Amino acid sequence: MSTDDSPFERGTTMTQAEYQAALNVANKENTELRDKYLRAAAAIENTRKQAERLAMGRAIDRLQNLYARLLEVADNLERALSFAAENDPLMPGVRATLQQLLEVLRREGVARMEVEPGAPFDPRFHEAIEAHEGNVAETTIAAVRQPGYMFEGQVLRPARVVVTQPAH
Repeated sequence: MSTDDSPFERGTTMTQAEYQAALNVANKENTELRDKYLRAAAAIENTRKQAERLAMGRAIDRLQNLYARLLEVADNLERALSFAAENDPLMPGVRATLQQLLEVLRREGVARMEVEPGAPFDPRFHEAIEAHEGNVAETTIAAVRQPGYMFEGQVLRPARVVVTQPAH
C-alpha cells in the first residue's frame, strides 16, 4: 500500500518509470480495496437477509401459536354446543360465536383438514389417539375426534383420530 517516502508525498518530480510504478501500486491497492468492499457489502447483504428470515420465522411462529390457542377456544365452543340442550337460549349465540371465530381463522389462512373415516392414516396429518384391530389391509381412520388444521401449507394441528389397524 502507500508509503510515506513515495515520490508523490516527497513532492519531487518523477520519471516515467516512477509514475508507472506508482500507478501499478495504486491499481493494486484499488483492486484490493474494491475486493474488500465487495466482500463487506456481500456480508452486510447476507446478514440483512438472514435477519429478515429470522424475523419472518418468528412472526410465523407467533401467528401459529396464536391460531393454535384460538383453535382451543373453538374446541371449547364446540364442546359447549355438544353438551347444551336444544332449547337452551344460549345455543344460537354460542353457535354464531363459533362460526365467527372459524370465519376469522379461515380469512387468515387457517384451513380445516378434510378427514373422512375410511381414509388411510397419515402420521404427517393425523394423530392416532385410539387404535382397534380390524379386517383392513392398512391402518385407516375409523373416526375423527378433533379436526385438524393447516396454515400456510403446514400442519397447524393434526387431526386427532381413532384408527383401525390390520389384525396380526
